Amino acid sequence: MSYIDTKKALIQQLYTSGISPNDIAFENKNFDPSGKTLWYAAYFIPATTEDLGKTPNSADESRGIFQVSVFIELNSVTFDDDQLTAIDNVLSVFKYNTQTVYNSQTVNISNSTVNNGVETEAWFQRDISVNYFTFTNRG
Repeated sequence: MSYIDTKKALIQQLYTSGISPNDIAFENKNFDPSGKTLWYAAYFIPATTEDLGKTPNSADESRGIFQVSVFIELNSVTFDDDQLTAIDNVLSVFKYNTQTVYNSQTVNISNSTVNNGVETEAWFQRDISVNYFTFTNRG
């Protein structure tokens, strides 16, 4: 399994929702949400890798979470309606059994969940947790 290819496959899938890269804060990259009414943050969170056999030709299964946080200005005139619409848009490309491929690394989506909203400084935030898994042959 390649962490970079897995991350890029998930980001590539996020882009298919039509979100502009200019509206997404990525880890370890400067981002200024000034002037925006809605924006996103993406986090790649690898979790586990399991051996699926004892031989060098066996496979490994890796699992993790791709978290997409959606921020809308606090006390927006549309409340959280625009945020929920944006969340529905992201969820539409991360449905159960969706596959995305980058540089021959296939990433499978098992499910996606959304949490309750929280206030974060001048923003109202909800997080989408996209649970993914990959299979990689060792040999």
